[in-house]
Amino acid sequence: MVVSVSGRFRGLAERFEPEDFGLYAGRIMTSKGKERRVRAGKIEYKTTVADEHWRSEEFQWARILSSGNAAKGMVLLYIQKACTAFHEFEPALKQGALKEEQVDFFRRRLAKRVAHILDTMKNNGLDKINGAADLDGILLAVESASTLDELAELTEKMHSANHTLLDSLEKE
Repeated sequence: MVVSVSGRFRGLAERFEPEDFGLYAGRIMTSKGKERRVRAGKIEYKTTVADEHWRSEEFQWARILSSGNAAKGMVLLYIQKACTAFHEFEPALKQGALKEEQVDFFRRRLAKRVAHILDTMKNNGLDKINGAADLDGILLAVESASTLDELAELTEKMHSANHTLLDSLEKE
């Protein structure tokens, strides 16, 4: 499906596939065709996400980011960056875009992202929240991975830890 982007990006187009998380540029999508918003404090946010799972996740991000707690916002940012890295790494490997001799490079890159989250959490007193231990385990698994397949197998663990940590940040 090709979707044109309106406004200042008029004339540009982006290609989205169904697996692209249900994102459709420039449109407010919901399963019932109604506009969905999240109100967090004085912030009102309108989503462009059609998929219910992704929409709920995006609203959670908006609530955390608008909570006024900079540490939680930064942890959220770093968790999302790490999760995205894993989610991009895995399909790239499955498509044959990576070479096994790159395992050291990717192990270092992915470990650095996970370690950065843990350091930020520790520096801001968030290292004891639910999900932090899961992240510690993922870091150890990344550091000890000897193949690209072992790294790719950690994608779902990272995704699950992401959800656990974000739920904890929201409750904290």
